[in-house]
Amino acid sequence: MNDHDFHFRIRQQLNASAQQIPTSATARLHQARQLALSHQKEAVRGLSIAGLGNIFSEHLLPHGRTVAAMLLVVLAVLGAGYLGELQRAADLEEVDSALLADDLPIDAYLDRGFDAWVQNDSPD
Repeated sequence: MNDHDFHFRIRQQLNASAQQIPTSATARLHQARQLALSHQKEAVRGLSIAGLGNIFSEHLLPHGRTVAAMLLVVLAVLGAGYLGELQRAADLEEVDSALLADDLPIDAYLDRGFDAWVQNDSPD
């Protein structure tokens, strides 16, 4: 006898025995099952991929507004940093263009104080 035949015989025996249970006992079993189901915290929603769906639905969704606000703050900080770098690059480009367009002798670029003079933003 293989496993399939063994399982088939057990199932048939259980089905035959279930027919012999008195109706009062089946009513009590049904009532106990309904009571247990009513005490169940959450019905099973369906399958989830390796628990990721469960983590998402239990932890992230209830705190959705907080997560969204935190994400917006992080994006704003990253955007401000990126725009600051763009502005800095534009400023350096402007200084480089002004230096290349000017008729300064090459010795002025080699002078050690020249970098300090370029960085000085005063209109004097």
